[in-house]
Amino acid sequence: MPQSPAPNLAPPPEGIYRSFDELLNAVQKVAKDQGYGVVKLRSSNYREGKPTRFDLVCDRGGVKYNSTAKKRNPTTRKVDCPWRGKAVCEVQLGNQWRFVVQEGRHNHEPRVPALPPGQENTPLGQSLRKLVDKIDRMGHDMAQGFTRVETRLEKLEKRLEYIEQHATGSANRVTMMGAPVNMVEGRLSNMEARMNAMESRQNGMEIPMDEVDSRLLAGTVI
Repeated sequence: MPQSPAPNLAPPPEGIYRSFDELLNAVQKVAKDQGYGVVKLRSSNYREGKPTRFDLVCDRGGVKYNSTAKKRNPTTRKVDCPWRGKAVCEVQLGNQWRFVVQEGRHNHEPRVPALPPGQENTPLGQSLRKLVDKIDRMGHDMAQGFTRVETRLEKLEKRLEYIEQHATGSANRVTMMGAPVNMVEGRLSNMEARMNAMESRQNGMEIPMDEVDSRLLAGTVI
């Protein structure tokens, strides 16, 4: 699916932190200032019962709804944003944590700037957030729709090319088979002409029955 970087959504700077909590707080602060959120996707590479790696994603990542569900959730904010990063605890750094951006692109607009403290959950603030989320979902749905249309057009073009190639091949085979057919027709014509000639000669050699009878009778008399 085609996706282009959204404006003013710079990724948090890569760096080294003393702990994962310090890393996550720093990353989330920068992301919030840019207009998006960063959340933990999964933990892995456990050492002594503790994870040494966290995969981080944009809070707008993931699918909008379960593909097996019959109805979509109209309030979800998920638009399958591709942004992702990772936090890894490295032994060579004295068990400090390194943050790395793996994919810096977003496919949505920045979140509505935070309202003054105490007004984030007011009807106005909630309405603004819902409006922006709705616009993002509509844009994402349109992009997916165009992608599906392009895919179907490509399949149709391939089928048309196959049909054209098949038709051309059939025409070539007919053309190649034309020479033997003409030869056969020519031979048949020659045979027909020869048979007609033979019939003409035979017609000229015909003897009336009365003459034959007379000869036979004459022979009998002799």
